[in-house]
Amino acid sequence: MIRHRIIRTLCCLPLLLPAACEHPDGNELFTEVSIRLVMPDSRPVERLEILTDISYFYNLNTYERTAFPETVERNRTTVRLRRGVYNFIVEARATYADGTTRRLYCADHANDRAKAVTWVNGQESAVLLLQANR
Repeated sequence: MIRHRIIRTLCCLPLLLPAACEHPDGNELFTEVSIRLVMPDSRPVERLEILTDISYFYNLNTYERTAFPETVERNRTTVRLRRGVYNFIVEARATYADGTTRRLYCADHANDRAKAVTWVNGQESAVLLLQANR
């Protein structure tokens, strides 16, 4: 009786294994984060330059620092990050249509663990409200 149950159970295992034993390719460790930058006023920005030397993502799990992407198209950018909990800061220089420039930043998630962002899905998105330096 017991032998019969064991054999029956073992016969069913191959049906379960393909779903449970997929071969990882490393992509399951990363998330693609789409970021939209919102300007502090309604003036059209001709050029937005990310200050990459001080703009970064900091993974609180791995202590890894990743530079904020330089390329911003229509106030949007995408970055591939290892899944985890992040603090980050972004600073940029905006050039407006009238030729004036302004330094902008978002430090909402810079240091406080309470404001850290958790990105664990395959795709995430974030809206960052930029403020003007005074």
